Amino acid sequence: MSEFSIQTEIEVLEVLVDESPCHVIEITNAVDGHPITIDQTCSHLHSEGCIVPVGRGLYEITDAGEQRLEIQHDS
Repeated sequence: MSEFSIQTEIEVLEVLVDESPCHVIEITNAVDGHPITIDQTCSHLHSEGCIVPVGRGLYEITDAGEQRLEIQHDS
């Protein structure tokens, strides 16, 4: 995964820490990103167990997601 994607993942996780659950459009607006990029990032984070869909297009961060964010901040 590219450096840009890792940065986008961190931004998405940070939004979800502060505002979970959150819709992809709300995340997109919060990180000033492109909707397709944010949707793909959410799909990738979901496949890795870092976020989970909770219905109606809302995502919530998981314990694994919070741990991943901590690791990124420590590195």
